[in-house]
Amino acid sequence: MNLRSTHTRLRAYLALGRFTALTGRHAYSTATQHATPDVPSTDFKHRHKAGRNFVDRLRCTAVGGHGGDGCVSFFRDVFVPRGPPNGGDGGAGGSVWLEVDENESSLGCVKQQLRAHAGANGKGKNMHGKAASDLVVRVPRGTLVRSLAVQPDQPTVSGEPSRGAHNAYLDALAQRVRSAEQSQRKDKSSLFVHYPRWEDRNDVQGVRLPAEYSAFLRMLEDTEPLAADLTRHGQRMLVAAGGLGGPGNPHFNLPGDRQPHYALRGLPGVTRQIELELKTIADVGLVGMPNAGKSSFLRAVSNAHPRVAPYPFTTLNPYVGSVDYADARQVTVADIPGLIPGAHRNVGLGHEFLRHVERSRVLVYIVDVARPNPWADLLALQQELELYRPGLAARPSLVLANKADAGDRARENFERWLRCISPATPLIPVSAKYRKNILKATYAIRQMLDAQPPSAI
Repeated sequence: MNLRSTHTRLRAYLALGRFTALTGRHAYSTATQHATPDVPSTDFKHRHKAGRNFVDRLRCTAVGGHGGDGCVSFFRDVFVPRGPPNGGDGGAGGSVWLEVDENESSLGCVKQQLRAHAGANGKGKNMHGKAASDLVVRVPRGTLVRSLAVQPDQPTVSGEPSRGAHNAYLDALAQRVRSAEQSQRKDKSSLFVHYPRWEDRNDVQGVRLPAEYSAFLRMLEDTEPLAADLTRHGQRMLVAAGGLGGPGNPHFNLPGDRQPHYALRGLPGVTRQIELELKTIADVGLVGMPNAGKSSFLRAVSNAHPRVAPYPFTTLNPYVGSVDYADARQVTVADIPGLIPGAHRNVGLGHEFLRHVERSRVLVYIVDVARPNPWADLLALQQELELYRPGLAARPSLVLANKADAGDRARENFERWLRCISPATPLIPVSAKYRKNILKATYAIRQMLDAQPPSAI
């Protein structure tokens, strides 16, 4: 290769680089290697890795699947022009269940619309419709379930039709059933599926509905309220039952009518609006003022890794960690966001996280002993818990004087506090940042837990 050909090829490469810069096409050239084109950000691809926000209260609508319609069909063969009825039954609609999963820590995995699938319609040759699978929604331990009594014509949280409209539909449906049993119903197509061109010829006024079908209609009319506390792993709760499938025409093969040209339609599933509230279940609850060192203590004693920073309200969501002892005993510890005076009146984070302390068997007060008058912080914390729920501050408790290595003031405050504190409340100096005296604190927590029954919450 001579010098002239090399020069010609270099000019071609440079020209190609200018062309790609003008047109925006991607090409490997000297001009595009060092360029920094203004391309859109790809951060949206990694948003799902950051996880969902912590949700501890949620309102949602649960709708059971609609049942499939029964089939109107008859057996036909070469020499059997008028065979017996062989229409299949409709499949049942799917139900909505709540199941406790100990691996879940937030209600962010629950959607606002919980809608199960509908059952399949029946077919000829006695082929029943496939029943829809149930919708199982996993919720964390400590979830409270309550059904909401929605006023008529009040819209739901997701813009779906109101519960009043649904109740009106069920009332009209039940009225049609009662009219059919009393031979006064005029609309023959509301509950029944008719054979083609037999709607006017079918006389369904005296048709007796199956007992199970009538019972489900009465259940749709009078839906009982829900109230449950899900605390065990694997515990299940039925929220919205799926609709009943409609019976096929063989169910109406009576001595007076051997060729029934009608079947029943499937019934709608139960619709409920429910409220889910999460109260964290942990053996130990960490309570303290903002920036007292609760997250640092949880990182020092457990496998949890909450965020730690030198400013107040670093922790905005409860964290639960597990403390492993030498005898394979595990104790769960919950880090509650910082409380301030007036939290019982919903000041600061207030009621949003005070309820997460209710289920703790032992309360551990973490106080910054380097602050002026740290004992006043302890009294303020106990007062807030007592005002929020009477008797909550009387539970077995332990006081940890954190930041005990922060200087002479911390040492003087601890010695003064130790002389005036009640002997019934243990006071232990610790340094969560440098993990000093942590074993003594975890041993004291273990002793207090062993002295109580497991169900004492």
